[in-house]
Amino acid sequence: QTGEKENARRPQGRPSRRQAGRLGRRGLPNRPTDHMPRPRSRIRYTSGSGLLQASPITRSVPSVDPWTAGEMFVSPHIEERRRGFAILCGSEAARGSSLTPHLLASRVDEPDLILRCQIIHVLGDYFEIRGRGHRYPPEVRGAVAGELRKFERRALLALTELLAANREGQVALRPESLRRLCERIPNAATWLTTISGDRGVPVRLRQAAIELIGLVGFVDSAPALEGLLLRLEGRQAGQVAMLFAPNDYPEDRALLPALRATLSRLAADE
Repeated sequence: QTGEKENARRPQGRPSRRQAGRLGRRGLPNRPTDHMPRPRSRIRYTSGSGLLQASPITRSVPSVDPWTAGEMFVSPHIEERRRGFAILCGSEAARGSSLTPHLLASRVDEPDLILRCQIIHVLGDYFEIRGRGHRYPPEVRGAVAGELRKFERRALLALTELLAANREGQVALRPESLRRLCERIPNAATWLTTISGDRGVPVRLRQAAIELIGLVGFVDSAPALEGLLLRLEGRQAGQVAMLFAPNDYPEDRALLPALRATLSRLAADE
């Protein structure tokens, strides 16, 4: 009876407190999803000066050891060698290391011509003059010069191949870099002169050797080049006079323009 009296006193259409807890704002039953917990954020918050500020977690970037970069630079995989070169020559401090010139000089015959061109550029930059002084201190230049003094025929062939590739448009070579290196290679003129007259060497490399002699200005090679020019011109004149005579080395004719241009250049340097 008491419950009936309370229901009679309550206005019609208004739910009781117990019923109101089970209903939503619009009088509809609450969905079960309304009671699900919200996902937690992965960002850490720290309270400071009354406000909540986000503090991101910092991650340390691993540094590459120079010796590890050197191992990458001599890897059999070209991509690893390029990454190693980028690390070794990526900063002035890395270039000034005693390890870098040794590694660069050891890869002067790099199979990849583009990477070889970059190596030659860096080696040539060691002797660059900026303003009133050199770019690198004497001890660094001395270390590079010591490596260049070890260059012989194999290294000179690599340089002539690079110059030939530049003439053919395969690489973008700075001739000034080649000149700086050849000026500091002992007997470079002798090696280049020998290569220019060696018929066992491809003609394109012989032609590049002749051009490199003129680029550097090896005046001492002029007599040998003049003798080679006279032999080729005499052989060509004999072939014209005696059409029935066999032509032993027709590819040698490609050397004539390079010989004439180099001899003219050397004569102007005297």
